[in-house]
Amino acid sequence: MISGSKQRSAEDSGGDIIALHPRRERVIALTGGKGGVGKSTIAVNLAVTYAARGAETLAVDADLGMADLNLLLGVAPKKNLLDIINGAKVDEALVSCHGISLLPALNGSFALESMSESRRRAAFDAIESLSSRFETLVIDVAAGLGANQTEFAGAASEVLIVATSEALSLADAYACLKVLALRQGIKTAYIVPNRVRSEAEGEEVFSRLQSLVARFLDLELICLPAIPYDRRVNESGATGVPLVRAYPDSPAARAIRLLARRLDTVAVPDTRGNATRSFWKGILAE
Repeated sequence: MISGSKQRSAEDSGGDIIALHPRRERVIALTGGKGGVGKSTIAVNLAVTYAARGAETLAVDADLGMADLNLLLGVAPKKNLLDIINGAKVDEALVSCHGISLLPALNGSFALESMSESRRRAAFDAIESLSSRFETLVIDVAAGLGANQTEFAGAASEVLIVATSEALSLADAYACLKVLALRQGIKTAYIVPNRVRSEAEGEEVFSRLQSLVARFLDLELICLPAIPYDRRVNESGATGVPLVRAYPDSPAARAIRLLARRLDTVAVPDTRGNATRSFWKGILAE
């Protein structure tokens, strides 16, 4: 039997307690229905965690009109998704930082947030070429339940729902699960309790969502490790350095690394062959 402190040490140092598979293809979408639950922070740090273990990783800012991944990563992109729509090459918009590549959107862009079906398809068609270059895609999906949000999440092989213990967060997380199950046909979703102050609080977040889903939806929920409240999260966000790099020994950073490993052990294998290419093709087929 391994004690808790020794197990955490082994996991944090990349030991064999819970293996992380850098070469496995994965497309991870993080959503939650409600804004402000911390999904962007988790998305950035998950991407950096997978990249640190050897995966070619692309973070996609799918919060098209209120993008902020560039701020969390401390970069100022010269081009973005709107430029791609208007004819720029995809490589001109990619930004390399902290071991990953970022495909940025544009904060405060009504044109992106409300783009037509034809322009949306043009954007996805342009960036589908990236599928052969990255093994891991981490998609930060915008808050809300519109077409852009649900199609991004629905096409991913692994959908992570980030929720806090607040009543509004739980209500919106359930609404998100309902739309994804009924409109996008997802069969499995992963719950990430965030900013919890105890293990019991994290279990309560999952239990309440599980209770609703079991009554009304044909959907399997899997609970991933909860992320504890950690003041270092805001500090790292203000500096533009991801938490797992700025404060690697902080409680939230350790939890995010554990989350990455746990997801690799419980994720349903993607049977579509090339998971990243299938993601873009799924988007284009909508």
